[in-house]
Amino acid sequence: MIYREEKQPQIPVNHCAWCGSYDLGIGWQQNEAIVTFRRNGLLGNRLKYVICRNCGAVLYQYVAEPWRFPPAE
Repeated sequence: MIYREEKQPQIPVNHCAWCGSYDLGIGWQQNEAIVTFRRNGLLGNRLKYVICRNCGAVLYQYVAEPWRFPPAE
């Protein structure tokens, strides 16, 4: 699992495009806000957000474990 976490690319934002702040935070969306592997699947992947701590803008979002998804056909 550590190997897979190292494969994730670097987050492509380092400052806020709206206010210019470099004070960024990481947040998670909980409960029903999951991306599932199947159309009616119960198991899913939580969304992770990069948020500007100065103005509150959501700068980037991604799933926490992208390797769990099957390849696109």
